Amino acid sequence: MGDILLSTGRSECGELGATLRDVFRGGVSPIWEYSGPWGALAVRGGHYKGFDPVETSTHICVVVGGPVLRFAGHGFLVDGNCDSGTRAVLERILSEGMSWEQDLDGPFVVLVVEKVSGKITCMTDLMMFIPVYEYRQDGQLALGTHVDAVASVSGKASAFDEASLVDFILHDVVTYPYTAYQGIWQLTPAAEHSYIVSNEGGTHKLEPNVYWEPVERYAFGSIDDAADALRFGLEEYVARATAGMDHIAQFISGGEDSRALAGLLPTELKRDAYIFLDNMNREGQVADRVAKAYGATFYPVYRSPTHYVEILEEASRLVGVGHQYTHAHALGFHSECKLDQYQAVFGGYLSDSLLKGAYARKPRGYERFPFLPEVSLSGESRCRPLDSPVFRLDLLREVEQRRCSHLERVRTIRPRTAHEWFVLWPMTMRTTIPNLYSTRRLFASYEPFMSNSVVKVCASVPLRWKLNRRLFLRSARPWLQPARSVQHGDGRFPHLSWVTNTPLQASVWAWRQVQRKIMRKRFNEGPWGDWQTVVRSRIWQEKWFRLAAGSELFERLFEGGGEQDKHELLERLPIQQQVNLLQIAGSVGFVEKE
Repeated sequence: MGDILLSTGRSECGELGATLRDVFRGGVSPIWEYSGPWGALAVRGGHYKGFDPVETSTHICVVVGGPVLRFAGHGFLVDGNCDSGTRAVLERILSEGMSWEQDLDGPFVVLVVEKVSGKITCMTDLMMFIPVYEYRQDGQLALGTHVDAVASVSGKASAFDEASLVDFILHDVVTYPYTAYQGIWQLTPAAEHSYIVSNEGGTHKLEPNVYWEPVERYAFGSIDDAADALRFGLEEYVARATAGMDHIAQFISGGEDSRALAGLLPTELKRDAYIFLDNMNREGQVADRVAKAYGATFYPVYRSPTHYVEILEEASRLVGVGHQYTHAHALGFHSECKLDQYQAVFGGYLSDSLLKGAYARKPRGYERFPFLPEVSLSGESRCRPLDSPVFRLDLLREVEQRRCSHLERVRTIRPRTAHEWFVLWPMTMRTTIPNLYSTRRLFASYEPFMSNSVVKVCASVPLRWKLNRRLFLRSARPWLQPARSVQHGDGRFPHLSWVTNTPLQASVWAWRQVQRKIMRKRFNEGPWGDWQTVVRSRIWQEKWFRLAAGSELFERLFEGGGEQDKHELLERLPIQQQVNLLQIAGSVGFVEKE
């Protein structure tokens, strides 16, 4: 399923369904609604076949997302049985045979309502790839997978948490377990959350039962053992997910993760490879050669220079306030490319985050020289004092306290790698995770690098194995071989080690610096939009600057309140913070209009 919204308070018939319809304006997904003494539940349909909600005489069961079932076959993904997967999950639960960390693979949320006893159980996945938001007050409960929907049904649609908004503008995320709304919280990852609804209508929450944590405990005797486990787990995930399918799609690029994915996918399937670009550039040309090497049909799709401004309202609604809308890359193209008609659409997201130590602490300025061998530093820099001339000092101090508290939570389970795992656990701390929030709502999105095997290997190996792509390469080298003659977009050859690639990548980097600085050659050669072009566009200047300046909310966020010129304040922020601020302005405007 796509989303759930539950309330134990009094709700008029159809109210929760109407809330979901309003959040996802323009959607055509069906909505199921249920009610009883325990409360009311609305379920928005999704794109994963076999996971329609199930109601029996005693239970209601909903599965959000499209987890791979490791205890059952996956024929229901293609044979048209609309609720077979959900029934299999419910039967497994009722037989008391469910192992949540083993039996469901990948992103999921499972909600079970015991209609007679009034017990409501919500299960979150290993890393909370799909977040669940909770509001509890005066014995009433609201629970859902879209933060704006929970805010609406709980009467908090305009009760924004000012510190959370500043946190989002500065850091691209709202620090766990907070949300953009007062009194609405993120649930605990990898946990069973149970609520008892009494006959009088009050709701009591039991202590969450955590079934897994990424404890810093090394489980492999060698890097080769870890690579073998990783390769086997990924191959099993893809084999189960594609069983019985004949035509799938994947996202492709000039990088190495998409070609590893291409090597993972069964060659007997018809495969279409998509890339979204500003124009046919170096990234697209490399991706074209990669697609040919793997026997996939290449489909480049082009966006307008101001695409990311044009989708701001719709994308913000899709992912919710407090999540960056700019990662909804497929929005709009999902209908143009008919991605929702594929049996599955595969991506290579999170490989860098989980397997390559991308967020380990590294020397300052290191990112300017991508060809240098990677080294990690001890300690952390996530909890530094904040200094901003723009935002109120009391809000900055509150954000500092929240980030330090989160760091301490992480440090209790990851004492040596707390800096890295600060942005990995739970996954709502990753700035780019709204990519999944959008794709799973637009089509049947599968991300092998979010599988349980990847998560567990990532949590069970030393950081030094991840650096310089050592673990990734030892696992993925067989999948990279078909495109071994095709250079990465940054100039290296992905099937070779960092030792071999360093001088080659350094020479390519140096030449491109010459082109950019001396020859003044400037052209967007990458897969993402050019934000310099976006912020100079007239639609950005006229529409969104005016929207931010007219928002009364910012008088409560800015140092000096409404007396300062908001346009001047915007100019003092880095581009990404301007984007975040304007998204908040737009989202607040969208919510307040309702």
